[in-house]
Parts: sequence; structure tokens; C-alpha cells
Amino acid sequence: MDGTTKTKIILIDDHEIVRLGLSHVINAEKDLSVVAQSNDAQSGLVEIMKHRPDVAVVDINMPGTSVFEMVQVALKQLPTLKVIYLTAYNTDTNVERALASGASGFVTKGESLGTIVSAIREVVGGRTPFLSEDVRSRVVKSGRIAPMAGNNAAANATTMLMTARKNLLSPREIEVLCCVAQGQSAKQIATVLSISSKTVERHKSNIMAKLSLHTQVDLTRYAIREGIISA
Repeated sequence: MDGTTKTKIILIDDHEIVRLGLSHVINAEKDLSVVAQSNDAQSGLVEIMKHRPDVAVVDINMPGTSVFEMVQVALKQLPTLKVIYLTAYNTDTNVERALASGASGFVTKGESLGTIVSAIREVVGGRTPFLSEDVRSRVVKSGRIAPMAGNNAAANATTMLMTARKNLLSPREIEVLCCVAQGQSAKQIATVLSISSKTVERHKSNIMAKLSLHTQVDLTRYAIREGIISA
């Protein structure tokens, strides 16, 4: 930053109060400027192409066009764009889809507004992906190279693939998790899955360790939140 050029930012969120709050905080920074706002993905893409911002702060859950599809299109058209997803729904599924779409950052709405400012500066500086504190526990590094959106070969060569923790679960563990979340006992699960009760307990222990959860209630809440079972 040369002292005169500001990082250009677009805000895409269907809640006006969120956009206004973010805009106020961001524009108070000398090196940052909100150049456009939009309340849905489709018009957001139009604004991105019109203003060609450095960073797009995008809400995940908006009506209309898929946000993830919009971001992928935007990154094909503007490979230098950094996308920071913002959401109130901190689920493994959302984190995984965000990372897969080429996100440079992921922040939940439970974080402070200052975290967004920090995220913007981090991704502009090339330190990606930026994950807020409550998101980091949901992802693991696989040790494999991640194909990133755009043509930045240097980024491709150094970026480790990050994936949601639920992908650590085997198909059998998903089955056990589903049964546990439905309130079935170890004996009932053993009968349903044709395995021993001891094996069920081993699977439960492994699931809790992989997901960093500690009780059956935690497992049930997780399964509902992730859509593994219905509430």
C-alpha cells in the first residue's frame, strides 16, 4: 500500500444492518474503502464485475442464486479477487463448500467487526485462508496441494488443502453417528448395523475424538446442525 491507494471492498449481504455496520467500520480505516454493496448473489456478481474490487465480503445464506456458484464465476472472471465468507451458520458443510469454492477467508457473524478488518488485511497480504477462531477447530490440513481458483501458480504450490472435520468420519462412523443422534442405545445400534456393542462404543469414541465433541448431546446437536438427521 503506497499511502494513497486503498483496498477496494464490496459487501454482499441481504441484511442491510450488517452491510451498514461493516461499511462504517471498514471505511473508518485509512487503507480500506467500501466501493459497492449488494443484497444478493446475482446483483453482487454484477457489482464485482463493475467495480473490480480487491476483496468481496460475502454472506453465505442469501435467497436466490447460489453464493458458492457466484463466487466461482467471479473468480474465473477476476482471479485476483479475494473472497471472505461471512455467516451466522458455522457448519462443517458451509466451511467445506466455502473452501472448495476458492475462499480466501471464512468468518462467522459471532466474531467482532474488527475480525473482518483483520481478515481483509490478512488475505490482501497473501496470508490465506484466514479462518476466525471458531472456524479453525472445524478444519484439518490434509497435507495435499489444493487447486485454487485463478491462475496464481505460486499460491497453488504453497496452499495446503483444508477440509471439514466431518470428512474424517468413515461411512460406518456416519451410520453410527446417525443412530446415536436419534437416541438409540449401543445395543440397538449393534442390532441395526449387525456389529457388536463393543464396536459401537469404539466407533462413538472415535467419532467424538475426530469431531472434538465430548457427550452424546454434543453428537446429537452436531448431527442436526449438519443436516445428518432432521431436528
